[in-house]
Amino acid sequence: MTVSLVGYVDICDREQFAGWALEPAWPDMPVRIQVHVDGELVDEVDADRFRADLRGGEWHGSYAFQKAWPVPLPHEGALVEFTDAREGRPLTGSPVRILPLPSSLVGAFDVADRYHVAGWVRDEACPDRTVWLTVWVDGQPAGRIAANRFRADLRDAGFGTGRHGFHHAFSSPIDPLTDHVIELRHGEERFGTPFTIPGTASLSADLKTHFSSILRGLDAPPERAEALAFLVGEAERLRTRCAAELTAQREREQARQARRLHPAEPDRADPATTTAPHPVALFIDDRAPDPERDAGSVAVLSHIHTIRTLGYRCCFMASRLSPSEEDRMRLEQQGIECLMPPVFPCPEEALRQLGSGLEVVYLHRLNNAESYSALTRAFAPTATLIWSVADLASLRLHRQAAVESRPELERFASRLEVRENMCAWLADFVLTHSAIEAQRLSRTVPTANVHVVPWAVPVSSRRRRTPEAPVIAFVGHFAHDPNLDAAKWLVLTIMPRLRQVIPGLRCRLIGSAMPHAVHTLAAEDVEIVGAVPDLQDALADVSVCVAPLRFGAGIKGKVLESWAIGLPVVMTPIAAEGLVDPADPAWHASIADTPSDFAERIAAFLDPATGQKQVRAGRRLLKTRFSEQAVIAALSPVLPEVFPAAESGPPVLN
Repeated sequence: MTVSLVGYVDICDREQFAGWALEPAWPDMPVRIQVHVDGELVDEVDADRFRADLRGGEWHGSYAFQKAWPVPLPHEGALVEFTDAREGRPLTGSPVRILPLPSSLVGAFDVADRYHVAGWVRDEACPDRTVWLTVWVDGQPAGRIAANRFRADLRDAGFGTGRHGFHHAFSSPIDPLTDHVIELRHGEERFGTPFTIPGTASLSADLKTHFSSILRGLDAPPERAEALAFLVGEAERLRTRCAAELTAQREREQARQARRLHPAEPDRADPATTTAPHPVALFIDDRAPDPERDAGSVAVLSHIHTIRTLGYRCCFMASRLSPSEEDRMRLEQQGIECLMPPVFPCPEEALRQLGSGLEVVYLHRLNNAESYSALTRAFAPTATLIWSVADLASLRLHRQAAVESRPELERFASRLEVRENMCAWLADFVLTHSAIEAQRLSRTVPTANVHVVPWAVPVSSRRRRTPEAPVIAFVGHFAHDPNLDAAKWLVLTIMPRLRQVIPGLRCRLIGSAMPHAVHTLAAEDVEIVGAVPDLQDALADVSVCVAPLRFGAGIKGKVLESWAIGLPVVMTPIAAEGLVDPADPAWHASIADTPSDFAERIAAFLDPATGQKQVRAGRRLLKTRFSEQAVIAALSPVLPEVFPAAESGPPVLN
């Protein structure tokens, strides 16, 4: 039970404090007094000294206290409180305000942020004393600091020893979400101009640090689960907003309503359609296309550029290997939006978020068609689903099994063919580069809507260097089994015959992803180059390119690239498939299927006149079947109609 306390603070100055105190219920028990200066306990004293004026009745008079200060009071003044030690009850007359001593402060409040304050201050009236300041945040004291840190700039400027600097780090960063006012005080006097720190409205580094510290402090499983649910929910909302902006869903719906309410007149464009956004096409491939890596990348990039020219906003999503920042920048420089984590962590999420906002979904290669055809139907039911074959893997493996006498590969190829047929049946349109493959698919899946679509191969001039001896070259991506087999067949079987026919001839292997097996083919006249930054420079002294493929499918980019830069090609019937007819007399001399014939054809094409005749024919083929106009003509029938407002040109990325 709390009992009454009587007493009074009689004296409190810079020299001493004195007064008296007693508990009437226990007059024989001295009261212990605690003395606080600015909230800090600095002394304790018993009220047991005799004072005659306090004696009378039951009171024996020994209730006084008096003591000199154990430490000097702050120069800037202080608030002194007197309470009993047992229950913290204040004495009458407490607290006492001690006025500051005269001072003349100079200095600067240099820095104030969410983490610390810093500056310097000096008392001109007493230069050798340490000035103490109190930090106030939003009207509340947050710490007391001494201006006694050494600063060389102050010493060099003539401020004594230079020990007038101060720095104070807050025990925890100030909340970044709201505005804050930080000020310094010397007693009741404000020092310097207060700093205002505005709250952040963006996810700044300060706010990230603040959130991170909160999350690290969550120890209980329910708290962590609640935090995860909150973060996942917010991430979902952000993804939904990004997807809605990318597909311009609101604007497209407004344009549709305008077209329904205000049909266009025959002789003029409908004003309601002038703001219609570009339809969106989503492309999914294993990894970001790189034209320096493989022909598949060249093909898909050509199709993306053509579809963009036709008025679509084109987005790319990688399914297996996330694009690097370099990949993203390279694609966006070409007007292709690269969807990446964390907004779109995988194609499933891209399809789910973009959903009904997609007009076209273009799936490149079999594994992507298998993985995302059904998801496209589920999440984007109105989108046109296109499967771009690249090449029929089952056809390639059937041929490889025959060449290598591998019955187990034949069985695998048969199973793969069933999967390809299913993807062809699911797709709205199937794109292949080879008429041979188109015929095969149409025969096995009669309901498949198969189109032969080339890619654009621009013709260019070649830098030439005169070689010391004839040079032939094979260019390919050597992670592809047909190219690895072709390299071995060229070096181990064809080169021995060429050495007999053309002494001094050199063979060069150029391309990416070369395994150790290719490097073991190196010889005095066989040069293993690997990937090159500039293919034209690597081919500058080459006389003839070769494509000694014994199995494969699709059409061969290496043949097209050779003609494009003005080099003749000696190829097998597999390499020529889908490009030229081996039975055509005009091409008969370019095609060989035995090592001896290959050696003879190479020897013949080392004659510049013979080589240039083939190059002219090849370039005519490129300009007719592999031009940008040919790609546009082949792709236009498979794409949904683009309304006039979106046909004004390719969309520009924001």
